[in-house]
Amino acid sequence: APLIDKEAQTEAKRCLEQVMSQSQGLHGAIVSSIDGNDLLAVLKREMPTNRLSGMTSSLLALGETVARESGQQSCQFVIVENSAGRVVCLRVNHTLMLTCISSLDMSLGMLLSSGRQTADNLGKVIEKGGIKTA
Repeated sequence: APLIDKEAQTEAKRCLEQVMSQSQGLHGAIVSSIDGNDLLAVLKREMPTNRLSGMTSSLLALGETVARESGQQSCQFVIVENSAGRVVCLRVNHTLMLTCISSLDMSLGMLLSSGRQTADNLGKVIEKGGIKTA
């Protein structure tokens, strides 16, 4: 599982807090390992991050399998559209993923754009050596 040092954890949390403060309809942002362990979350309301991390890990794995089996290379993200909002799962790198949970007040385009930018920012934190994989 990925290990996050204190400095990188602070910087990663700042990335999540930034997207949460800039996005009115965003309810939560969760960083987790691709095997489903929640590592860091910033939430506007209570959510079972450990359960969500496990489920979204499976969704992203299924999306990647569907992309591969259909000859469409790699999965960029998975969108779950619900009656009251959306959940978007994006890969940060080969060991981490980001899950963004929004209301319908936030457009899908904004959700995807904000999620991708945040995942890219988290990737830069990792490149600086703050997050190691065990």
